Amino acid sequence: MIKRGIYGVEYFPTRQNDRQSGGLGCFVAAVAALVLVSLAWTLFSRLTDGEDEQPPRPAEPPPKPAAVVVAEPPAVVRPPPPPPPDEELRTDFGKRPPQVRNLLMRLEEAESKSDVEMAITTIEALRALPGSPAADLDDSLARRLGALNLRRLFELKSAQWVKQVEVKRGDSASRIAAENGSTLASLARLNGGRDISKLLVGEKVNVMDHPRFRMVLHRRTRLADLSLNGKFFRRYDLEGDVAGSPGAYEVKLPVRAFWSSIGAGFKGVDRAEIETLIPKGASVIISEL
Repeated sequence: MIKRGIYGVEYFPTRQNDRQSGGLGCFVAAVAALVLVSLAWTLFSRLTDGEDEQPPRPAEPPPKPAAVVVAEPPAVVRPPPPPPPDEELRTDFGKRPPQVRNLLMRLEEAESKSDVEMAITTIEALRALPGSPAADLDDSLARRLGALNLRRLFELKSAQWVKQVEVKRGDSASRIAAENGSTLASLARLNGGRDISKLLVGEKVNVMDHPRFRMVLHRRTRLADLSLNGKFFRRYDLEGDVAGSPGAYEVKLPVRAFWSSIGAGFKGVDRAEIETLIPKGASVIISEL
């Protein structure tokens, strides 16, 4: 309201204006309070979040590169040279003369193929080399050759030593063996060891064809070498000293009594084999060597 006052015209607010002014103040105060509360909440939230957060971990150093290990190449293992076919003939091929080495390799091949003829001819060639470059192997070669010769005779029935004859009326096993210069024991063995006491007329049997056996008894070395038709056949060991004088003898019956008379002793198995092979009249030589 406008009134004249002591200082002139003056303005005097009414109660309604007072009320409006008071309402505005309350509003302003409320807004300020909200702002303060919002600020306080924001500050509180930041403080709380700061406590929950973990301090950043220091960065781990990068792993060291693994040491590179260079693997050494595996050692080259070369297979040993193949051994000779017989244990007694084991030798170093590389230290042999080429001719001996080639024949030993040929013998090994023959043994692997079970080729009896090839093995026999190879051993004979080895033993016949000029100058005897395989002399240290000669005894082993001789014994191997003897085993092969027995197989060629009794298993393979080589045609150079064995023939077939037809049993005729009146023939007997002992008669057939005698007529062909052989022994009854070899006749039985050549025919599978069967009973040959009863032969059938017309039957064919195997028999040695007039074999020419000769045995040389070496007194010094105590070895006995048996040859057949002029070629080495088999080697045996003598037991004890030979009592007979050096010279030539002829096998007589009974055979065991003959060997005893010249003081030639053999192992049981060898004696039986010799008696199977050597017929009456075969030549025996006693040598001082």
